[in-house]
Amino acid sequence: MLSLRVMSLNLGGGVKNFSGEPDETTSKNEALLDLLFQLQPDVLCVQEIAQYTDAEGLKHSMVDLICNGGEYSFHCYGETLSMKHHMQVKKDLMVNGLFKDWWDWSKGNAVFSRLPFARLGVPTREGVPRNVPIYQPLRYEGTRDTDPRYVILTRLKRSPFPYLVNLHLTTLIGERGEAKEDAIVARAQQLRAEQISQVISLLSENILQKGLPLLLAGDFNANPDEPALQLGLEAERGFVRLAPSNDIPTHPEAGAVDHIYFFPSSRLLSYSCQVVASDLAHRISDHLPVLADVVIE
Repeated sequence: MLSLRVMSLNLGGGVKNFSGEPDETTSKNEALLDLLFQLQPDVLCVQEIAQYTDAEGLKHSMVDLICNGGEYSFHCYGETLSMKHHMQVKKDLMVNGLFKDWWDWSKGNAVFSRLPFARLGVPTREGVPRNVPIYQPLRYEGTRDTDPRYVILTRLKRSPFPYLVNLHLTTLIGERGEAKEDAIVARAQQLRAEQISQVISLLSENILQKGLPLLLAGDFNANPDEPALQLGLEAERGFVRLAPSNDIPTHPEAGAVDHIYFFPSSRLLSYSCQVVASDLAHRISDHLPVLADVVIE
């Protein structure tokens, strides 16, 4: 039996760019560390975390900020986008970074843990999380429509050695808001369904078919009734959404798009979950954190 406190948070809209402007990021960084001190998650999954290397070769990293300020002994950063590999003149941040003489800028997903990571196949041995692509457009065009999408796959070195997947699925320009277009909404939902299918393919033989415990967390960019989640994860595959007691939108425009799921239901002894909607949480990002306490066997 294992008790875990797990949190998922998309840092977008707050400090995702880590743009090198201290006055713009300091208060948000302080709020983030204060929130982590208050909530004390054992495992923290974040999306759209960023870092850059300046003209002197010094790295400025939100990963380091959380590791040090949040006192996490174990972490993994999974790059999804960078100046070095995806330089695009349509991306203002990359152009500005070029003229600030940055060596590189990147963003991605990350997992922070107070428990050590295990090997995926030998859970009693310490291991390294893997960053796995699930969507790679032919060319990055400077907007979220062509953002590559990856998942971080890891396992915790504590019995019953649960697997953990941190993801961030696609959203498209024109999918939301007053100007949303039905064709774009349908295309975005199709892309997310395809990405969920890729995740299932990744996990099926070695985790799902064996009934091993798995936590799936992140920004799904989908409300819980979207077919990719309600059908693809819950009805067809038996995932359990850890429904928050205050099931409120985690994003002011997109709705409830940040989730934590568990598989299989038979190994979930109990859970409680909430969307953290404090003033502190609102200062960090335009997304709100999802926090779950789970007891698994």
